[in-house]
Amino acid sequence: MKSYRTFILILFATLFFTACSKEEEATVVAVPEDANPLLAYVPADTAYVYADLETVPEAITDAYTARFQPVLDVISKQISQFQTEYQAGEHEGDQAARLAAAVLDELGGSLSEESLNKLGISLQSHYVFYAKGVFPVVRIALSDAQQLRNAIARIETKMAYQLPVKDLNGSAYWRVAQDDMPVGLYIAILDQQLALSVFPVKAEDSLLAAFLGQQMPAESMASNNVLAVLNQTMGYSGYGSGILDIQKVADEILNPDSYTRGLLDPEMTTRLDSLDAICVAELKSIIARTPRMTIGTTLLSSNEVAVRYDLEIEKSLASSLAALVSDIPSAADGDHLLSVSLAIKVGKLREFLLERATAIAGDESRQLPPSPYQCEHLQEFNEQAAQLVTQLNIPMPPMVTNLLGVRAMVSDYDPAKAVTEGSGLLALHVDKPEMFVGMASMMVPGFEKLDLANQSEPVRIPSEMMPFEGLEVFALMGTNAIGVSVGAQHVQDLATFINVKAPGDGTLLSVSHDMGKQMTIQAALDGHLDFDAGEEQPGADEFAEAVEKAYADTLGRSRVDVRLTADGLHIDTSLTFK
Repeated sequence: MKSYRTFILILFATLFFTACSKEEEATVVAVPEDANPLLAYVPADTAYVYADLETVPEAITDAYTARFQPVLDVISKQISQFQTEYQAGEHEGDQAARLAAAVLDELGGSLSEESLNKLGISLQSHYVFYAKGVFPVVRIALSDAQQLRNAIARIETKMAYQLPVKDLNGSAYWRVAQDDMPVGLYIAILDQQLALSVFPVKAEDSLLAAFLGQQMPAESMASNNVLAVLNQTMGYSGYGSGILDIQKVADEILNPDSYTRGLLDPEMTTRLDSLDAICVAELKSIIARTPRMTIGTTLLSSNEVAVRYDLEIEKSLASSLAALVSDIPSAADGDHLLSVSLAIKVGKLREFLLERATAIAGDESRQLPPSPYQCEHLQEFNEQAAQLVTQLNIPMPPMVTNLLGVRAMVSDYDPAKAVTEGSGLLALHVDKPEMFVGMASMMVPGFEKLDLANQSEPVRIPSEMMPFEGLEVFALMGTNAIGVSVGAQHVQDLATFINVKAPGDGTLLSVSHDMGKQMTIQAALDGHLDFDAGEEQPGADEFAEAVEKAYADTLGRSRVDVRLTADGLHIDTSLTFK
């Protein structure tokens, strides 16, 4: 995944090295009314929101519960052991253990869908996560709010301690905050919903009534059907979708007269006030290049989950980035361990970054004046731009600038075997493969004797050219790629591998790998998953082994596709189950 991380760094560095403009578009789509009643509490202008419009069918939640039943069984076993120890007096005086015992009594000694239902909590409930200003609010529909209230009352009785209840106009709530804490956690059981939020204690006069549902927004996400329109436009399902308005979050923090700034404590406000008008303007100009991100579940079934992230990028920048993507095949699915593809025009990427960095740092050799950031907090980017100009002005060999991407397929990996016994395929996609082969012939003694340019079948690379003794490698040159087969197992597949048809959809990076095999290999390498980096806890090994086995037995393939188009950055993720 180094290539993916490198691309992300390049993308966000580019945002600092580029000018921008913003165009507004309006779309009107006739869609059914949103079905989630909790959206009525969400202001239409919220800075971020994520919610479902359809509850997950019981058959799907049952399927996932069944897959991880072995893990739940281990948890139930450890719960029983804890309860036995508690009743024997082993945790006497431990308030945390006392609370845990009281809660477990309410759950009937197990963590299951049935025990949650007894608390009025259903896996088929609607939910919504959104912002009031920038402060998070979570609302979860309850099947029976009174059952949850009764359960909390019984826990208080067992604890011989009553949680301090506060009240606003007849609505009860809890505030969890120390005297010296400027921020509090707010919890309320309202009419068929559980509400949670975090916001400054000093902001209660402004936020509490809305949190408790006593003050509804003049225009809500329910009244203007935003999520339903989004789902239809973007192809998201009703099982979960959302919007992160990056510009709005920035405005709430950077604008001195914003709603959020008026609620912050003086210390935080003073820090933000230290940003002068130039800093604010330059920060906003950077953020405007990626003004909004949306996210949505595109598929949810008993055997697969798929989610897509769509980052809007300013149009001229998005078009420039999309032009850097080469048209090579994406990662293939199958029964192999790993397949990966990175499609990038290296020569154009160099030119692109040099142009953007030069706009900030200037270039004395070409007499191009600099236009650096003036904000003191952005001076580091000026320095990085200058360093980048120096580095990119160093000539690159044609064999590097001609690169269009790389693809690899690893069929399997056995930790017990030597590296030389591995097998897989590799393809270097280049603009002029004959030039690449010619350069390799000059650099590697004996390489010219292979005469790859005139071979129609894979040629075995002599062992003296290999870094590992006993490693079998075969090579073949195609029209736009040079392919390599590691091991003889896939020699017959090499020609097909380097000539697979490209999707032509702007896919920059794609990765497909077998999660079950990965877990098995990881178990062989590490012994078990290391969930606890600190002191070993009783039962931790058993729990880790149960999770490890559940993953290996149930997980199928995981896939990530990153695309750059004229609309922005799109990341499709999917995970299948056996």
